[in-house]
Amino acid sequence: MDWNGSSELCLEAAYEAMRFFTSANDVIAALPVILAHSHIIAIPAMIMCIIGGLLIYGTIISFSMFFQEEQEF
Repeated sequence: MDWNGSSELCLEAAYEAMRFFTSANDVIAALPVILAHSHIIAIPAMIMCIIGGLLIYGTIISFSMFFQEEQEF
């Protein structure tokens, strides 16, 4: 049984899932702006939501860059 091929397939599926959740995060990031425009939430709440999202997204990106493994050719 070829375990190396299945691990590559699993890794590719994980990358696709990360891309999906990242794009979903981008769509959801517009939600506070829409709610503030509709006067459902206040402008300071919108600003805090956006800053919180940027903080979380920046933490994830910096964590993944810090622990990124070098590619061997």
